[in-house]
Amino acid sequence: MPPAMNRSRQTRLSDRLSRLLWWLALVAALVLLAWTLPGVLEGEHGLSTLLGAVALAVGVLAVGSANALKREQLRTQLARKERDQLFSLSLDLMAVLDREGRFQRTNPAFHRVLGYPFDALVGTRLPDVVHPDDTAIAVGALRDLRSQRSASFELRCRCANGSYRWLSWNANPVPDDSLIYAVGHDVSDRKASEDALRAEMAFRKSMEESVLTGLRAFDLRGRILYVNPAFCEMVGWTADELIGMEPPYAYWPQDNLELHWRNLALVLSGNAPASGFDAPILHRDGHQMLMRFHISPLIDATGAQVGWMGAMHDVTEAREARAHLELAHERFVAVLDGLDAAVFVADAASDEVLYANRACLDEQHAASPALAAPRLASQLAVPQPERGDYMVDPRRLVDADLPRELFDGELQHTQSGRWFHLRERATRWVDGRVVRLAVATDITDRKEVEEVNREQEERLQRTSRLITMGEMASTLAHELNQPLSAIANYNMGCVNRLRAGGFRQEDLLSAMEKASAQAERAGKIVRRVRDFVRKSEPRRERADLADIVEDALGFAEIDARRLGVRLVNDIGTDLPAVHADRIMIEQVLLNLVKNAAEAVASFPPERRDVWVGAVVRDGQVEVSVTDYGPGIAPEDLERLFAAFFTTKAEGMGMGLNICRSIIEFHDGRLWVDPNPAGGSIFRFTLPQELTLESRAPHVPL
Repeated sequence: MPPAMNRSRQTRLSDRLSRLLWWLALVAALVLLAWTLPGVLEGEHGLSTLLGAVALAVGVLAVGSANALKREQLRTQLARKERDQLFSLSLDLMAVLDREGRFQRTNPAFHRVLGYPFDALVGTRLPDVVHPDDTAIAVGALRDLRSQRSASFELRCRCANGSYRWLSWNANPVPDDSLIYAVGHDVSDRKASEDALRAEMAFRKSMEESVLTGLRAFDLRGRILYVNPAFCEMVGWTADELIGMEPPYAYWPQDNLELHWRNLALVLSGNAPASGFDAPILHRDGHQMLMRFHISPLIDATGAQVGWMGAMHDVTEAREARAHLELAHERFVAVLDGLDAAVFVADAASDEVLYANRACLDEQHAASPALAAPRLASQLAVPQPERGDYMVDPRRLVDADLPRELFDGELQHTQSGRWFHLRERATRWVDGRVVRLAVATDITDRKEVEEVNREQEERLQRTSRLITMGEMASTLAHELNQPLSAIANYNMGCVNRLRAGGFRQEDLLSAMEKASAQAERAGKIVRRVRDFVRKSEPRRERADLADIVEDALGFAEIDARRLGVRLVNDIGTDLPAVHADRIMIEQVLLNLVKNAAEAVASFPPERRDVWVGAVVRDGQVEVSVTDYGPGIAPEDLERLFAAFFTTKAEGMGMGLNICRSIIEFHDGRLWVDPNPAGGSIFRFTLPQELTLESRAPHVPL
């Protein structure tokens, strides 16, 4: 048994025994008094006996009072000790304060809860240790306590480390002692839970009010239990009007009641599709909207199902947008399928075909009817560039490189032999992959036409050369007549001397050497004419521009002397070699020089000069033919190189057109500039041999 209980029991036994002895003494005194009172009245030993009885009674009363006082003191000491034990062992904070709110005494719980050492707060006012926002609460509570009213309040008290904890206080005033007894309970955890709950409720409320999806809860019979603001806005009815509403609901369109009853039956039976269902609803103002509904069970805190939770969102615009998108897709596919060009998209890394239009598939079917739709771009009936043909390797492209041109050129399919103009571009596909978007146009017919045109142009060029030679025939005949006559004279002279027998060997040798030189001269003229007019395939190769110009001027010199024109060869010896067909460039130079000579033939002798020069500019060799004639009229510049346009009364209008075709065949350009000194300067460019060799792109694999 606890010592406190033993002491309490002993105290109760002692009190009972003391009261019993006191009553026995009192009874004995009364008996003695009753026994002596008749003798006193009769006078027998009366007075002394009476006094003895009174003294005995007083003694008994004194002893009883002393015992009672001692018992009261023991009781008070025991109560104080029990109070001190309760004060020290209590888990709650206990404090004694004066009327001004100063702490007079604190229990050890202050150290455990707030961290203050024993009696560290003695002399400190309660408002001085509370949160600044709670000072008014502490001051109001002290005011009530000074008015002899109990007070219960909650506030935040500062801990020894500077933090705050929530305490719930109950305080009572003691009027006789002018003290306040207060008990504080730590409710920080409860406050934190309440704050968290309030924050969660506020968050849920905010989320509920801000969500655009309409939420509706109804019981197992279909009676509406809850709606969120979004749902109210969708239907146009308030929450008070909707809660408690039973089917048929006010927002069901009259012309779709059967559909809604059927959907509600599926929901209440638990058979609503998991993917949701669509149904129209009627707004209060009369307009209809198409909604998408999703249903899930409504479970209470015990785990029992009490109804159904429905979420709906407006899909009217989405359906319209989807319909427009489908129409746009159909139009897009129709456009792509209507193209003659083959269009396909292939993964840049795996070469997988992601899309191919009808023309591409038709081309594939035409190439091999037994094949199914191609899986790889290499299986298409469209030629594919080699990796080295690409400007960059498409397998190594990153996001920063997109979009980017990959290839633009003409390719021939190895199996079908058909020609395609293929253009590929790297871009990003709808799923984020890097792809090659290719457009291949069948140019086989165009190639055939170009080949026919090329053959016709070659024949036209040869005809032009023959015409040129025909025009120069008389001059050539005169030119050849001189060396042939000289050869005949030298030979006849030698024959005559040999017949006469009077000759010297040195004279015969000199005559024969001169005849041989004249024969070589005639042969050179004949060879040039034959090379110039012969039919041959264009062959571009390394050529010395100075030799080409010298041969061309050799031809033109014959006609220039006839016209009284001086040809000036201003070609340097340090020019790089060009990549060209020698005969074709000779034809261009001969045509330009001949035109220039004819242009200045009617001018004074000092202006009858035609200069041929060349410079290196921008990696190409630029050749110029300069005259000092009348120049080109501005209105004729645009048509100067057109077919059948000529400024000559007897011209055919094909010379400059053929010259331009020849230069473009050599990847060059032909144009005319006015001569500042009067006349015209015709210029054309030719690629250098080294420049051409360095053009092939190098793509590392």
